[in-house]
Formats: sequence, C-alpha cells, structure tokens
Amino acid sequence: MKWSRGNLIWLVAYVAVMVAVTVGMLTARRYLMAIYGTSSAQKEWDTWRTDAKDMALGAGPVKRREPQSPEPPALVLMRDHFAACLGLSLLLSTVLFGTFMIFLRGALSDASQKRAWDDASRRRGRDNASAKRR
Repeated sequence: MKWSRGNLIWLVAYVAVMVAVTVGMLTARRYLMAIYGTSSAQKEWDTWRTDAKDMALGAGPVKRREPQSPEPPALVLMRDHFAACLGLSLLLSTVLFGTFMIFLRGALSDASQKRAWDDASRRRGRDNASAKRR
C-alpha cells in the first residue's frame, strides 16, 4: 500500500488522539486515586453509607437503596476496572475518530470533485463555442 501525505496526516492525527485519550485517562485515574484513596475519603464514604441506610429505612419522598460497596465507587472503578475503562475509551474514540474522518474526507472529496466537474464543463463550453465558430 502506498502512503500518501493525506493518509500519513490522518495516521498521525489518530495516534495523537489515542495518546491524548490514554494520557487523559491516566491523569484522571491518578487524580481520583489521590482523592478517594485517602482515609478521610473512606470516612466520608462510611458516613454517607450510614446516612443512606437511614434514608432507606425512613419514609421520605424517594426510596433510597443502601450502597453495597464498602469503598467509594470511583475508587473501585479506577483501581479494579481501569483496563476495561481505558479499553472502552480507546474503542469509542476510535469509532468517533473514524466517523469524523470518513465525513471530513467525503466532504473534501465532494468539493474537489465539484471543482473538477465545473472545470470540465467550462472546457466543454469553450470547445463547443470554438466548434460553432468554425
């Protein structure tokens, strides 16, 4: 397969987007682990679980379920399921990038084809006019 300049630009753009998604996910993981991985965050979560359990027993306007997780869900998600989150993020970013690329390439190729069509019509018009003069 011959690599054109346009294909190389799309490849570099794709790699840049995937690197940005990966770095963003790693940064978010580091940030969330720093926030929810502390003992004070665990104490807040335990307090919230107790309050939510009391709300589940009470007769309020909304029936609340007691949270089952002994740890904050964001901590569990980023610690135990990070590979799945990263993989899904990369997959969805790939689909979005591919869709965007197809739309943009189609729009640009239609514009260049229209230009070529207009140029061909003008040439035919000039050829017809010169043939009528003869």
